[in-house]
Amino acid sequence: MGDYFKGFAVKVLADVDVNKLSSNQHEFNGSRAFRELLGTPHGKKYLPTRMAYLDDDLEELPELFETFLTWYDARESNAARGPEFRLLYRAEADHIINRAAAGDTLFLAEEENGNLILVIAKKGSTILRQLQWVFDVQHTDDVLFVATDMGMQAPREEIASEELLALLGIDVDLTDDGLLDSILRRFGEKLWPSTPEFSAYARSVVKHADPVRDPDGTLMQWVGMEHRMFRTLEKYRISESIADGFLDAEGVVDVEGFLKLSLSVHNRRKARAGLSLEEHISTILKTNDISFVKKTKTEGKKEPDFLFPSKAAYGDLGFPSQFLTMLGSKTSLKDRWRQVLNEANRIPQKHLLTLQPAISEDQTAEMQAENLRLVIPRALHGAGFTPAQQGWLLGLDDFILEVRAREIAGTHLEQAVLA
Repeated sequence: MGDYFKGFAVKVLADVDVNKLSSNQHEFNGSRAFRELLGTPHGKKYLPTRMAYLDDDLEELPELFETFLTWYDARESNAARGPEFRLLYRAEADHIINRAAAGDTLFLAEEENGNLILVIAKKGSTILRQLQWVFDVQHTDDVLFVATDMGMQAPREEIASEELLALLGIDVDLTDDGLLDSILRRFGEKLWPSTPEFSAYARSVVKHADPVRDPDGTLMQWVGMEHRMFRTLEKYRISESIADGFLDAEGVVDVEGFLKLSLSVHNRRKARAGLSLEEHISTILKTNDISFVKKTKTEGKKEPDFLFPSKAAYGDLGFPSQFLTMLGSKTSLKDRWRQVLNEANRIPQKHLLTLQPAISEDQTAEMQAENLRLVIPRALHGAGFTPAQQGWLLGLDDFILEVRAREIAGTHLEQAVLA
């Protein structure tokens, strides 16, 4: 985090901060934390700021609103009275502040260039838990929190951090130029290798991975390597496109061409992330001699990502449902976890593997009520999950043991019937 921010302050909003009936001022209280972060103003300081309100309804990255905050001492000209520091926002930002309520949490971060990012996260939301994790603010009841020594911040898991920092408008560069030559040698002039072959190559590059003894760590290594490799190739390919320019035959800027490139980058990233995760999970399951089938239809158009032990067993109504398992796979959740609930009708308990950190307690309680069990690599169990949540989460190793036990029990049953 110290690579991107000089410091940050966190404040749980009070009624006076956001309720226009309580205060007509466009300002936030809690100047002690803001003073530690921003220093003592001399005169009015106008600070370029990007603002957003964040909740779990977001489907895409929010558009950060560009404005200014004013930091000043309202009593600077009155030596007889003590200072009264104020952080004012402009009326043009009311459309953001009006969405906030008392109990929501404000994050104010100062970038290296002195510009600010101000986001407000909804109380009880998963996005709040994720911001608390990425900023290393674990005490959710603290009214004020400030950190100016970013060197004390512990490292964060890079892929999960990249997605969260993108919400703040921060572009995390995970490319590795040292990998580019080997990628180009392997795939030649092929513009975009298929996901299966690119995933397989990423796995071959990772040394000392053990998918049997450490399936959780192996999955994180494989996913991380492919992510870095793909970002590296993507940067190279996009640089080629940009170098060619966006001019049409008449020398006019081709805005449509630029927008088309941007959209293709966005869509390609989303599609590949999910498919590559499935490729790595499949390889780990095969290496552990687990019987399964991918993307097979169960009822109508319902098609779980992974079905255990086989489609034949699922289709045999004489095969007990307690020996069947299904697993969904999603790099991140939002509300898409509910899609898994409607898959594989014969299996009452659903399983879902995700790489998303710091899911709110309210959301995991909903999942438990819907008989959905999360499978999360062990490296992420401490990433913003409470002790109670960690006790409920499964690691990939736990899931493999569970599936193997059901497979063995189902095999014994079939043998008994045949006998």
